[in-house]
Order: sequence, then structure tokens, then C-alpha cells
Amino acid sequence: MSIDLSEPLPPCSRPSWDLPEIVEVQTLNTPFEPHQLRNFRSSFEAKTEATEIQIRTNSPIPIRALSPVLHVGNVVLTESEQIGENLYRFWAFEPNRLEAEAPISLSWTNTPNEQLQEPQFRYNRNQ
Repeated sequence: MSIDLSEPLPPCSRPSWDLPEIVEVQTLNTPFEPHQLRNFRSSFEAKTEATEIQIRTNSPIPIRALSPVLHVGNVVLTESEQIGENLYRFWAFEPNRLEAEAPISLSWTNTPNEQLQEPQFRYNRNQ
């Protein structure tokens, strides 16, 4: 028998983890400069070249424990950073694996292929 006469708390609304739509894609072949780390070494220190794919989205990517990834055909780009308002860069360290006209889509880490967003853009080395 409970002696607490208060009403139960109303359920909280959950945050939306929906990813925004990609509205623009740009591909750049740029020298890669890894961030300088103080407390440990990174495997990126040996990287000097990478293909950078910048995407602009129609709203911010929600911050959560999982990272966003960019699918370029069957290649999943996991290294990224935000560089402006709704502007993100992803790096391909093995650009020879990127196939011309491969569909580009944004997802969360480990999203099955059948759940990927319908691609609106295709990979072009000269975008």
C-alpha cells in the first residue's frame, strides 16, 4: 500500500534522432592535416592526402552518442567534423575506392543499408 498521493510524472518527450537532408555536396582533393593531439598518438598522423567531401544539410545533425557517417556507394566515411552552420566535412583516406556516380547518403553508425535515406546526390570527383 502506497502512502504517496501525488500524481505520476507525465512522460517526457524523447529527442528526435532523425537526420537532416543533404542539400549540397562538394568534393575537394586537399592535403590532410590531422589535429595535433597531446595525450596520445593517432593513426591519422601518417595520412597526408585525402578526398574531402563537404555536405550542407537543411538543419543541424543532432548530437548523440552515435556518430553520423556518409555512405558513398559501398564505402562508409566515418571521420568527420562540423566546419560551419549545417556544414560538415567527411574524409575518404582511400579515394580510389570511391566509385563515380555512387549514391551519397547520410546515416548513423551501423545503420543497415535498407534503412538508408533515399540518395539525392551522387559522387563526382569534380563536384
